Amino acid sequence: MTHKHLKVSFIIPVLHLKRPLNKARFFMPRYTLVDVLRDLHNNVTLTHEVIVVCNGQDKELIDLVTAHEHIHKYCLNSVNVGVARSWNMGAEMAEGEVLCFVNDDVEIGSGGVEKLYEVLMESQTVGQVGPVGARWNGAKHERFVGEKNIEEADAIAGFLFMLRENSFRNVGGFDPSYSPAGFEEIDMSFALRAQGLKCLAVPGLNLIHHHHHGVSSYNSTVSYLGKEIDTQALHLRNKAYFEKKWKIPSA
Repeated sequence: MTHKHLKVSFIIPVLHLKRPLNKARFFMPRYTLVDVLRDLHNNVTLTHEVIVVCNGQDKELIDLVTAHEHIHKYCLNSVNVGVARSWNMGAEMAEGEVLCFVNDDVEIGSGGVEKLYEVLMESQTVGQVGPVGARWNGAKHERFVGEKNIEEADAIAGFLFMLRENSFRNVGGFDPSYSPAGFEEIDMSFALRAQGLKCLAVPGLNLIHHHHHGVSSYNSTVSYLGKEIDTQALHLRNKAYFEKKWKIPSA
C-alpha cells in the first residue's frame, strides 16, 4: 500500500456547539463545529472520514452531530470525558491509517492538511506534524520553531496535528491522567520522540486557530466526569504530573 491510498481520519472533540464568549475578546470571531465541518468538506482533497466525539449535552449540539451529512461517525458521551479520552475514543472508531486531531475552532483552508500529509509521509522517521511547534525547556514553553522553514520541535501544538495510526498505537494513545485538558498533546510529542521519531512544525499553511474563546484563553471552571476544577489549578496539576512522568526537575 502506498501513501497515496491512505485514508485520513479527522477526529474532533466538541463540548459546545458555540463556545462561551470570552468577554475580554468579544470582538473576535467564534469558529464552531459547523464551520470546521464545512471546511473539511469543501477544502480537503484527501480520502478521509470525519469522527466527532460529543461531550456536550445541549439538544442543538446533539441534533447536529447525529444528523450532519458530513459526520461519518460519532460518539455521544453522557459527561465531559476530557480531551485525552475523547481523542482516544475517536481513534478507536477510526479506520484511517493516518489520524488528524482537530479542535472545533480551527479554520481549515485549501492545501493545509494535504501539505502536512506529504511531510508526514516523506519518511518513516517522522512521527508527528502540525502547523505550529515549539521548543520546551523542561515543562515550560521556550520558543516557537518552524515559522519560516520545516523544523523539528519538542512538541507540536494541540489544535491540529497528524500522525500515523500505528505510531499512535505504539505509544499507547493519549494519557488520560491529564483530563480534562492540558499537556496531553505535549505528552504525545514527548512519547513519539522517546521512540526516536521526529515532530515537525510545517509553516505557511492555510490553517488558523480561532483560540480566543477557548477554555485556555481565560480563567474558568471545567466540569468533567462528575468533578470540577478551575483552569489555573488544572494547569499546575498537569504540569506537576508531566514533570514527574518525564523526570523533569521542577523549577
